[in-house]
Amino acid sequence: MFQAEENVPEIAAVSPEKDDEEAKKISTKHVAILVGVALTGITQGAATKGWTAVLPRMQDDTHSFVDTDDDVAWLVSMTSIVGIFASLATGPLVEWAGPRRVLIIALGVSTALWLALAFPPLKVVLFIVRAALAASVYSISTISLPLLAELSPKHVRGSISTLSELASSIGVLYGYLMAFLFPWQMATALCALTSAVMLLPMCFVPESPYWLVRRGRTEAAKVSLQRLLGPTAEAKQQLESITSMPAATQTSLMQQFTQLGKGRNARPVLLVLAFFVLRELGGRSCIMMYTVYIFRDAGVEVDAFTCTVLVGAVRVVCTCVTASVLDRVGRRPLLVATAVLAAVAQAMCGLFLYLQVPGASWVPLVAVLVYMAAYGMGVGPIPWVYVGELVPSPVRTLGASLITACDALVVFGINLGFLKIVSHIGLGVTFLSFAGLNFVIVIIVLLWIPESRGVSLQTLQGAFSTKNKE
Repeated sequence: MFQAEENVPEIAAVSPEKDDEEAKKISTKHVAILVGVALTGITQGAATKGWTAVLPRMQDDTHSFVDTDDDVAWLVSMTSIVGIFASLATGPLVEWAGPRRVLIIALGVSTALWLALAFPPLKVVLFIVRAALAASVYSISTISLPLLAELSPKHVRGSISTLSELASSIGVLYGYLMAFLFPWQMATALCALTSAVMLLPMCFVPESPYWLVRRGRTEAAKVSLQRLLGPTAEAKQQLESITSMPAATQTSLMQQFTQLGKGRNARPVLLVLAFFVLRELGGRSCIMMYTVYIFRDAGVEVDAFTCTVLVGAVRVVCTCVTASVLDRVGRRPLLVATAVLAAVAQAMCGLFLYLQVPGASWVPLVAVLVYMAAYGMGVGPIPWVYVGELVPSPVRTLGASLITACDALVVFGINLGFLKIVSHIGLGVTFLSFAGLNFVIVIIVLLWIPESRGVSLQTLQGAFSTKNKE
């Protein structure tokens, strides 16, 4: 459907028939392990976006500590500024302790922090706990995608990685529903379930064989692969493939920084980072975190909380669709199509709001729902899939940390200033600006991103090398 340009890295084609045969070898146990890792994203979605729906109720409650719009802005945006440092710290911590172990600890800490957030004795405690919860869930999101990519077979890697975004969207919807159904304290306490229920499943997840090989623990890596694939020749073949990769035994942060200085590693990291930055500047987090405020400001006649739940539901449904088709359709065409759709929806919303068309109060709701459909089907999940696929193994831990940290920095800035931006230039112009930035995503994909469907991580690792073989 979309032809690659000359400067798009070329990757050898993979036989569909071979993929079908290999897909039949995936055991139920293997799938259950992958689903367990993916579902850790539920608490991240609930904490960073879903929970923000309780803030209007907290403002209405005279006994809460949220009094002003500045309180709201900081509670929404502070998660991102904390996430910058949490993401950067997660990389070295994972290289030292292992992704599985850090993930389990972060889930346990998140459960305790949710409960503390529900019953803060002082305003300062509310803000400190909110910041600590943000650090914990950003660690989870930094770990889960690279771990999923390393544990997944290549022929279902896209769909499995999309489950993490689906889990995040479920977490957002769960937070919206809790805010809609319960008082803010009960809603917050019930969000603790999003991390608590994942502790037991994570105990059955094996450690990343890639990390074990980097630590020089080849036998442990073999055991990990056998837990995933069974005692088969495939596990031995996969281990040989991992150990033969360049820089397979690199463990120090300085070694990864050295590797990141090479063009073949830096190019994919910068391209994936560009998706995240443009997605945030294109209004992703603002639309999700200020949903109630946007609908109130736009004059939508339907109850703002009801609209918010609809937004969360649309995202969940469309992300489910992506999980089922991504490994058949491919990443490039789906990302291009959904980025165009998202930009068109935002442009229509901005135009109607700017012109203040009489009797068109329904347009912002429909436009936001279309945007969320496009986001759920491609703009949301596919950049996260690329974190696991395109970021090379020698810098995967560092690259994932840097991408998540930079994403958090952009989210912080735009969320902190969103209400002020709207008050100065209006909601209509703001949405028109969002639309233009989403169109830039289309250009980047068509010019520089290869199709990664059905391609092994080992092959993808060399996709961005130049003819000079850096």
